[in-house]
Amino acid sequence: MSLIAELRLTDAQLVMRPSVEAAPRMTLEREWATAADRASDPVLFVWASGGDFEAFEDALPEDPTVTDYERVDGGDDRRLYRVVVNRDVTTNPGPIDRQTGASRLSIETTADGAVLKLRLPDREALTEYIRLLRESGFSVELLRAHPADDEHGQQYDLSEKQAEAVQEALAAGYFEVPRETDLGTLAERFDISEQALSERIRRGVSSVLGATVGTRDGVGENAAVDADDGEE
Repeated sequence: MSLIAELRLTDAQLVMRPSVEAAPRMTLEREWATAADRASDPVLFVWASGGDFEAFEDALPEDPTVTDYERVDGGDDRRLYRVVVNRDVTTNPGPIDRQTGASRLSIETTADGAVLKLRLPDREALTEYIRLLRESGFSVELLRAHPADDEHGQQYDLSEKQAEAVQEALAAGYFEVPRETDLGTLAERFDISEQALSERIRRGVSSVLGATVGTRDGVGENAAVDADDGEE
């Protein structure tokens, strides 16, 4: 079964992020992307909303991630831009999409980074996708992941914090043999103690196992309760 995942990307040169940072409340939503061939700079159609359009448009001529732009539609609240991407400056995840069989469903860019929503063949493809993004210079945060037919992520009765902990542990290789990361490293990402994270992961895994292979008496009844009591 395919998987839907949402990732936040930062650090590498994201398209139009310098312009978005000039208008911090601005949000960009990509409508369409195309290129004449692989040697051509990509052309994006991007909707902008929520920020100071004057500051945003003043920053575009100096934005190193684009070589040309044009406002093509919209009014005071929402505007559509045609943008030519500077391939020499930006980092393109397109080859990673092809390598892992991923399909990009949406991209939303703010001053905090880009949130990428993807459809991937399976969990292994997600792990590989994240690994390749990091090798390309991105910092990657896994926001959520769930089976494609479980849009609300409730199939396994996980709390949001438990789901995030299990997903991040999986993506980082915590469940691999031998392990590719440890609790200390993961706990730093969540800014909690190792003990608190261990309990959160254990309860999350217990919920998943209970929903898939069954539970013993008394186990899993309160699995969706956050294991946050006593966290540092």
